[in-house]
Amino acid sequence: MTGTRAAEPASGSWLARIVRPPDPMAVLGLLAAVYLAVFLLIPLGLIVAQSVQIVLAGGLADLPQFGQRFVLLTRNSLVLAGLVTVIVLAIGIPLAVFFVKAVPYRPLFQVLLTIPLLSPPFIGSFATILLFGRVGVITQLLRAAGLPTFELYGLPGIAITHVIHTLPLAVLTLAAGLRTVPRDLEESAISLGGSLTQVARRVVLPYIAPYIWMSALLVFLASFGDVGAPLLVGGNYRVLTVEAYTAFIRFNVDQRIPILLSAWIVVISLCLLYLVRRQMKKTEIAPAFSGEIYTYASPAARRVGLCFCSLVSFLVLLPYLAILVASFGTVWGAGLLPDAFTLRHYQALAGSLEPLRNSLILAGTAAPLAVLLSVVIGNAMREWGRAGALFDYVTLLPFVVSGVVIGIGLIHLTGRLRLLGLALPFLSGPSLLVAAYSIRRLPYPMRVMSAAYSRIDRRLEEASYSLGASRARTFWRVTLPQLYPAMAAALVIAFTRIITELGTTLVVYQPGWTTISMQIFSYAQEGLVNRAAAISVLLIAVVAALTGLASYNRLR
Repeated sequence: MTGTRAAEPASGSWLARIVRPPDPMAVLGLLAAVYLAVFLLIPLGLIVAQSVQIVLAGGLADLPQFGQRFVLLTRNSLVLAGLVTVIVLAIGIPLAVFFVKAVPYRPLFQVLLTIPLLSPPFIGSFATILLFGRVGVITQLLRAAGLPTFELYGLPGIAITHVIHTLPLAVLTLAAGLRTVPRDLEESAISLGGSLTQVARRVVLPYIAPYIWMSALLVFLASFGDVGAPLLVGGNYRVLTVEAYTAFIRFNVDQRIPILLSAWIVVISLCLLYLVRRQMKKTEIAPAFSGEIYTYASPAARRVGLCFCSLVSFLVLLPYLAILVASFGTVWGAGLLPDAFTLRHYQALAGSLEPLRNSLILAGTAAPLAVLLSVVIGNAMREWGRAGALFDYVTLLPFVVSGVVIGIGLIHLTGRLRLLGLALPFLSGPSLLVAAYSIRRLPYPMRVMSAAYSRIDRRLEEASYSLGASRARTFWRVTLPQLYPAMAAALVIAFTRIITELGTTLVVYQPGWTTISMQIFSYAQEGLVNRAAAISVLLIAVVAALTGLASYNRLR
């Protein structure tokens, strides 16, 4: 009977069987579906519908040079994301192999590699300026050594930032795949005369191929949809997300342009969504393995692995070390260190805590909402059959669609409703930011809750039904308590992802509700690097504390 729900007992009265009260869980599932439709599907559908109308009306004819610009932006976006993906995999695959199978101090390296994931990419952007800018520390060292330097602003700057930010994501995904490789499989290959390199190339990598593809897709999506790094260090290298955002906020730009660009981003994202779903299915059906992992006993392999992991960890953390130094510095001129050190940047934060307060309020409201949606949607995915399976596709959309596009869609939706005289309270002010955040970061708690639902023993639910409990009572008394640990983890993950969100905030910004991410971005754009660094350290500390608290609770 596992996997099927026992029939609920019939009511004694024929009238009660005909006129049944609505199932509360079904009502909640329906409300969740309406929420997704209003704040995700309708805004994106509105963008696509408007773009189709523009094209059918011949609107492209009076947009000079738009076709060439459109092709250039698409090419730039794909080249950037592809380049970042190739570099990350070239570094990440050997790094993950050494990390799992060779190096000591694995917990230390895992903590070090997690730090870039605690901050948004744009924080690493102005850190790369400190390192690789025209008077950056590394630039000065290269000149002193007589080595060639390069212009940071453009493709190199964006690529460096994205590689640093996405490399840990790829390594952790690949490490999860490497832990599924059976020890006996590798030992058999080595006993037949294969070297470690041959076994890794011919046995291990083909075995974890789904995880490699998933890592590549995650990195590609993160690079393709980012707007912060291209705005700060992109220079003249324009990409789709930046062009859509800048065209949207400028009054002297034809507003058909951001609609067309956003619609094209949606189309590309849907194609990527198909690939993501396909790879997720492959990783789900990959043979599970929980036994002992084959490790490399060779001293040479351990030394090489330790050196390689240490070097990569140092390079990944170097920008964040530069941020920490800059947060205490006065003027960072042509020297390798600031001219002097001070605490005044942190003292200034004490008198300007409004952005942090706003971020905590918005994230503290949107994160529980996202977790609640995840719980309700996860239950609907189990109970609604094929109809519930649609939730799985819809909830992945915000992961592949840029936050800028989601924000543009929401603004157009609210504008249309105002024209119709439907200026609803939850579609204006900070409420709109809360709704946008809960949708934008929904995929993260949704993945956590999906995994939690898959581990629930349905026999307990069947026993509850057989004792006469309703579906709602069974969920409240039996199912929900089993989800509490996952809900706590999902809440922390959602909170940390929301408080670092920038793309959606830039578009859906509400006067008087400047967030800490926007404050950092504004300071970085204005050249106030020290202030931006101080707030960045504060933001990373807050996120790290929450992440550490969640990890501690899971280990208890």
